[in-house]
Amino acid sequence: MPGIWRFALAVLLTLCALPAFAQSDYPNRPVRIIIPFPAAGSTDNIARPLAERLSRAFGQQFVIENRGGASGTLGAELMARSAPDGYTIMMSPQTPVVVLPSLRKVGYDAAKDFMPIARMSEVITGFAVHPSLGVTTLQEFIALAKRHPGKYTFVSAGVGSITHLRGEMLKILAGIELLHVPYKGNGEALPDLLAGHVHAMFEAVIFPYVKAGKLTLLAVVDDERHPDFPNVPTIKESGFPDYDMPIWFGAYAPRGTPAAIIEKLHREISRIHDDKEFGARLMALGMRVYAKAETPEEMAKRIAAQTIVFADIIRKANVQAE
Repeated sequence: MPGIWRFALAVLLTLCALPAFAQSDYPNRPVRIIIPFPAAGSTDNIARPLAERLSRAFGQQFVIENRGGASGTLGAELMARSAPDGYTIMMSPQTPVVVLPSLRKVGYDAAKDFMPIARMSEVITGFAVHPSLGVTTLQEFIALAKRHPGKYTFVSAGVGSITHLRGEMLKILAGIELLHVPYKGNGEALPDLLAGHVHAMFEAVIFPYVKAGKLTLLAVVDDERHPDFPNVPTIKESGFPDYDMPIWFGAYAPRGTPAAIIEKLHREISRIHDDKEFGARLMALGMRVYAKAETPEEMAKRIAAQTIVFADIIRKANVQAE
């Protein structure tokens, strides 16, 4: 074989081997983690300690980039358009992936554009009311609402938010009429709840105020009771076994990211997830880690199933995008 052809063949074989080498060498430069919400929110609480540990594990910086806007869809669009090389991933609650595509037009197809990596944790939330209502259980609140249809209000972080849809699901399952009062965020809604201008809220931020006696906790929105309030039942224990609307967090990559990179990220995230110190840190921030981090396949099935649940609630409650 002439020298020029031997050289060309060697170059071709080298080029063919580059993608596999890049995957085995991953990561060899910084990785950005897009958070599709403003800084200092619940997603930051899990993403930042995760990024610290991933940086130490891989010897490369995993850099947080907050890209908030449009309830998380702007950051999700950015991730979906990014190169599928493992150097851009997203950490997010399920809202932009599971909820918003059923509510309004978004610039991505969650089923086609996202690759799940791992589902890690869930926010422990509760349903609390202002003490002026004089109720101490969810059943008492429902009875009160049935006596006065449309009189009592519940607040949310905005139309189509999970805190909004949680209230709509309760209305449907309990057969009650409540008035929805949307805010731009739970931080704006809380002062009005504490002042008694509005009546009820589904959130995690309520727990310190329950301890202080400023709010009354009626139910925990989780599969388990809250460790700080062991005498307060879950919403499922309170007569609604079909109530299933958790706020959970997962990691995603753009579709087309090599399977070897997805597996490498999943394996390390799972190791971090299983660390007791990491779990304790999240619990202190109001989050519960699962028995194990869900695999990409398990997470994909959950996304498909919950998309149906949220779409059904949006349709039944006639929720319209703002």
